[in-house]
Amino acid sequence: MNHSAVGGNGSHRMVRPSNPISVKLQLLLDMAVVVGVLFVLVWFKGLQDSTIYYYPSIIAPVLMWLVYSNAGVYRRFTGNISRALNVLWAWTKVMGLMIAWAFVTKDSEDFSRQIILSWFVAAAIVQMAVHIITNYLVRSYVTKHRQIIASILVGNSKLGGHLTKHINANPWTAHKIVGVISDVPEDDEPWYEKGLPRLGGLDELRDLVEKYNVRRVYFALPMRTSHQIRDMQLQLLDLNVDIVWAPDIFGLHMISPSVKEVAGVPLYYLSESPMVEGARLNKLLLDKVLTVFALLLFAPIMIIAAIAVKLSSPGPVLFRQERHGLDGKIIKVLKFRSMKLHEEKGDGVTQASKGDGRITKTGLFMRKTSIDELPQLFNVLKGEMSLVGPRPHAKAHNQFYTNKIEAYMSRHRILPGMTGLAQVNGYRGETDTLDKMEKRVAYDLAYINSWSIWLDIRIMIKTVITLLSKNAY
Repeated sequence: MNHSAVGGNGSHRMVRPSNPISVKLQLLLDMAVVVGVLFVLVWFKGLQDSTIYYYPSIIAPVLMWLVYSNAGVYRRFTGNISRALNVLWAWTKVMGLMIAWAFVTKDSEDFSRQIILSWFVAAAIVQMAVHIITNYLVRSYVTKHRQIIASILVGNSKLGGHLTKHINANPWTAHKIVGVISDVPEDDEPWYEKGLPRLGGLDELRDLVEKYNVRRVYFALPMRTSHQIRDMQLQLLDLNVDIVWAPDIFGLHMISPSVKEVAGVPLYYLSESPMVEGARLNKLLLDKVLTVFALLLFAPIMIIAAIAVKLSSPGPVLFRQERHGLDGKIIKVLKFRSMKLHEEKGDGVTQASKGDGRITKTGLFMRKTSIDELPQLFNVLKGEMSLVGPRPHAKAHNQFYTNKIEAYMSRHRILPGMTGLAQVNGYRGETDTLDKMEKRVAYDLAYINSWSIWLDIRIMIKTVITLLSKNAY
């Protein structure tokens, strides 16, 4: 093995950043829009001394440069709505940082609140419109002037089918997969590359590349045949074609997978918490701001609920149950007590079920409306929980299901939530069968792998709609 190719002097980088010129131009356009809108508003206001607004006109572009790329504003494959929402969220963060800085430096009184509020709204609308227009123009230009470059896929695998679907549907790339090279006959099951012909077997690779004038070859072989890749790569080295290897890891349970590098060596993170870098801060800010608002909004209901619980039956108002939180740490989850005081047999925890005689009349109403969960806002405020995330289960349930459901404990790679993707998809309340728990865990892992601020917001909105579900008792 040639060690210099692995890292050696550090000059050979296998993981390269992708920052096309179009992204830089779009960022410059966004900066120009923001600054331009500000001075148009200042001009309309007719201020005699507008020099004070030079400061935000300089600070805003700097913050946009720092914030926008990390906020996903320039992702090519997002739709217009997602892109507009990303722009709005990123611009909100930039404006929030500037307002906070103005208060810290005691300069906030120097600015017109009308202009600042108008700037926030107008700049957001113009930026979103500009993004939609430029996205349409660039896509139209690329589609009209692009010349298709033939690529082939080596290997009939689930991963290969996934790649083919997305590569051929991507309007931004000229490389399109025209066929598959595999030793598996096309009429055999499963054939993952629907609509693509089988061009030949693996032993015909070189001849087929020359025959179809192929400029890129994707290797997506099953892991059991990955030893063949080196031999096939050597066959193609003198043909000046791009060779792309996609490790087939679809059979693994991946938690927020990513690729990073150390000393030029790509590292495949098969399991990692999605709460890294700016993501953790984004979720924390959303949780804290909405939790304070929710506590103020629901304070009267919580006071009435506390009194009702106290009058319903002897015992404490709040019920504290030990559950697993982030990274499996034990937390005490708060709920309004909805049951009469009772003792569990042994260390087990009996889930509430329909017609459960332990539930009080007050408790039944609170469970149906999820009022009993409101004290968990204090868990969120303490940082033990999040508004959205996998619901925390009792310790006894975790011990029971850990060896029965694959990757069950991986749901603890993120803060547990008051509501979650599983709950808004019908898996709320009692899980009286293994199948129900498996589906709940599948939704929890899907949430972790696809987490975003906007997913949290959508789940919270849907939670409000499903609060009166009959699945909880």
